[in-house]
Amino acid sequence: MLYDNKKSKLARKRKLNYAEIKQQAEEYCNEKFDSANNKLKLAKYAANEELYKDTIFMLHQACENYYYAIRLVFTLKSNKQHNLSKLSSSVKSYSPELANVFPLHPAEEKRLFDLIKAAYVEARYNPKFVVTKEDIDALIPKVELLRDITKRICEGKIGEYGE
Repeated sequence: MLYDNKKSKLARKRKLNYAEIKQQAEEYCNEKFDSANNKLKLAKYAANEELYKDTIFMLHQACENYYYAIRLVFTLKSNKQHNLSKLSSSVKSYSPELANVFPLHPAEEKRLFDLIKAAYVEARYNPKFVVTKEDIDALIPKVELLRDITKRICEGKIGEYGE
């Protein structure tokens, strides 16, 4: 209706200046990073209560939000994605450190990644989905490493925008 009334003009796409990019990147980062930290906190609570399926689902959500934070800071774009393989691939070029979070070798590392990746659906809908305390104990430090790397590289990139 606005377009057709010939009285209103719609905004045109334009390039942002670095101050605008920095502001938007900070806002995106704060939102997604805080959300991820909250999910990690909830995962730890669930782990203490021995609710391992809830724990791994929240760990998945934390990873998803850390990856979103990175992608948003570096590109200001984010399409909705829940597949951790695709999310991690979409940000791996921003820091070689990211490959250390979920290495795919040896086989146990790949199994852990496949487990957390599957949790988005399986932990909620598959009554036969099994997650052990040992799995959780191995995954929490990985998500904490992702948190630390995310914080470091996002702060670095936002700093670049300020320069």
